[in-house]
Amino acid sequence: MPSLQDMQRICNNLTESKILTDDESGLRWTDFTPPATSKGSEENVFEPLGRIIAEILEEVPNRRVSFLANPNRTPLSQHNNTSRPDGFLVLNNEKTQRKIHWFDIAVPFEFKKARDRESLRDDEEKIVWSLHSIMHEDLRRRFAFGITMEDTQLRLWLSNRAFLAVTEPIDFLQNIDGVISLFYALGSGSGSSAMKELEWDLTVKRIRDGEGFQYKFTIGDEVFTTTREIATYSADSMVGRGTHVYEATDAEGTKVVVKDSWREAGRQSEGEILESILTSCAEKLRAEELADARRHFVGVRLWKDVIIDDTLDEMLDPMVAEEHNRTWKWVSINHNPSVSVTPHLPSTGNVPDSDTGIPRRVHTHTIFLDVGVALNDITTLADILGCIRSFNLALYYMHKAGWVHRDFSVGNAIWVGGEGKLGDFEYAKKIDSNTSNDVRTGTMHFMAVEVETQGYLFFPPGACLLDESSFRMNFLHDIESVWWAFTWIFFYHTDMEVANVDYSFDAQWKEYQVAFPGFVGRTSRRDFFFHIRRLRKKLDHHLLTKTCFDVCKYIIPDFATALQNGYRKAEANYPSLALYDALLEDVHKQAAEYLNDAQQRASGIELYPLRNLLKQEEAQIGG
Repeated sequence: MPSLQDMQRICNNLTESKILTDDESGLRWTDFTPPATSKGSEENVFEPLGRIIAEILEEVPNRRVSFLANPNRTPLSQHNNTSRPDGFLVLNNEKTQRKIHWFDIAVPFEFKKARDRESLRDDEEKIVWSLHSIMHEDLRRRFAFGITMEDTQLRLWLSNRAFLAVTEPIDFLQNIDGVISLFYALGSGSGSSAMKELEWDLTVKRIRDGEGFQYKFTIGDEVFTTTREIATYSADSMVGRGTHVYEATDAEGTKVVVKDSWREAGRQSEGEILESILTSCAEKLRAEELADARRHFVGVRLWKDVIIDDTLDEMLDPMVAEEHNRTWKWVSINHNPSVSVTPHLPSTGNVPDSDTGIPRRVHTHTIFLDVGVALNDITTLADILGCIRSFNLALYYMHKAGWVHRDFSVGNAIWVGGEGKLGDFEYAKKIDSNTSNDVRTGTMHFMAVEVETQGYLFFPPGACLLDESSFRMNFLHDIESVWWAFTWIFFYHTDMEVANVDYSFDAQWKEYQVAFPGFVGRTSRRDFFFHIRRLRKKLDHHLLTKTCFDVCKYIIPDFATALQNGYRKAEANYPSLALYDALLEDVHKQAAEYLNDAQQRASGIELYPLRNLLKQEEAQIGG
């Protein structure tokens, strides 16, 4: 923020340049009039605002951003983003380029002449989408600011991996010192040595690679250069872990996998957790089992938390900051639902309530030894099922060693040299742990129904109910996640032969949406798992193609039945749970048999994503 002396100097300079006028009525902007009363177009009405911002930024030493109005240009995007901010602060070295990329936008702006409800809602939707685009496009962005202005009411927005915040509005005409301070602060942040105050993580550099971009990570004393993107599965959400995964090479040319993510503060890093799992395995498994477990877990080479200017890079909770004056409040913003979907749910739930602190996150880099193909990128059904068999075996070793994974999904498992390897151990914990962060953790599509409900569901009638805080995830929940992954494979895909002929997939896609709605609390998902007879009937009525049906026709309902029987045995004396070793062995054995049976039937079948097929059909109809 500018000092009092700097503020006086800036006001004098703005007055000399005729940006400000100081007369008998006081200090005012010379050319800026209330947009709501102006008859000109929105673009023309806000044109003086651009000159005001530019002149304020000129007062900032060593600034690295400039303001550009952007009424008719769409920034370049790697994710087919066609949104168009009304203006933005952009890096100086990019401002003269004909095309601006989302990479280079420091602060997006949205303007409206009116300040009615419709204008507010439109600006909110657009700025939220712009902030989401910035965070999604470039993993270097640790957080992002945005500005909206309806008539003379200006608001500052902040988005990071923990929360989305917006200030109360200030009046652009009345609060001249506030306006100057805001843009001076944004310019000063861009001039800092590491630009840490204006969003960028400079431990990572973006480098040109032909028509695209790659990243160069500096982790400790080592440098890793990415060669391809593997997954950005939780970077699609505005809040969450923001995970980006890349194949990369080290200085010697050795292939590795780089993972950039934001874990919850207070939790161990993934590398530390995996070390603890292997220690437990060494204590509780036989020697040959330990060797096999190591083969089925991804190998970690190194991990380090990100340090910016000798400070741990973490998202602070503004509600416990020294300057917090208890005026924070939760507000509802009617933004695009696709922005708010949270595939990886935090352990504290989806949306905090007024009594819950904002989740803190720590920025971390992890280097993995194993380079492979993500399960959801494999098309050969036999390989997919072999992969799931390997993951089920890895989970078996974890469970036998006294751990639960708590986040199994098709996105956190890879196929390496003909063998499946389980990864993403960030939420793994010991089964006997009594830590509180144990509810609604995982990937929505593959989450056990009890985890989604945050309560036990298979206890006998008349049992004494306990509150949600008593719920703990166990090995049955992990195995159910395997069932959901198995089921997802057949409902989300069709076989390639049928994909090339005139065949209706409407019923299959409708049922997919019932089973995998993508949101917490949809009873259709729980009913899909609970009602086995109904599920058998749906499968028998040609819901899937004959080729896929022949592979899974008995297995999907029988596997679900085995899980439900396991739950009933475990909860027979509820509230006491009987999670004994014999039950673990029995349910895992049945799961392994089902998966092995399916793989034997899957020879020669290639799969195609149903969503892609339906998009092609829509394009043909539209054409």
